[in-house]
Amino acid sequence: MKILKWFLFVIILFALLIAGYLAYLGVFNSLTVSEKVMDPYTIAAERFVGPYSKTGEVFNKVHSTLRIAGVNGTLGLGIYYDDPQTVPADKLRSDCGEVINPKDTVKLKIFKELKIMTINKSRAVITEFTIKSPLSYMVGPMKAYPALVAYIQKNNLKINSAMYEIYDMPENKIIYVVPIK
Repeated sequence: MKILKWFLFVIILFALLIAGYLAYLGVFNSLTVSEKVMDPYTIAAERFVGPYSKTGEVFNKVHSTLRIAGVNGTLGLGIYYDDPQTVPADKLRSDCGEVINPKDTVKLKIFKELKIMTINKSRAVITEFTIKSPLSYMVGPMKAYPALVAYIQKNNLKINSAMYEIYDMPENKIIYVVPIK
């Protein structure tokens, strides 16, 4: 009987630790969704086709290329063109990069794999999620996109272009952005 009690104690302790970690990550927090006019951004990015879960490698490659060119940025930016619930993982399209100063585009001309893009100023529906660990990059979309879609549907809004995510490393947050008409 003692072994059963000990086993039950360990199971309960383990469940509490997992619940505590999930709470720390923000799994149980509700997100605030709002409308905002987003500034324009110039980004240096690389196109990636494949599972969104594999984009981290592309972001790291772009980051390294920018540092070699002497370009420093603090905001990562990923543009996600396809809905992973309707498009096969190996066909998902994204652009992975960093926000750069427009004057730095000259330094990047020699890096043919990078494309320079401009995201125009736009009205958008946004929400933010705090980065607390590498798992935040998986938990964030699971929380953010349902909240954004619900807001868009509730307010009868129309999506204008591809969704994007801004990775604000100094502020430890991800900003999820859905441009609207």
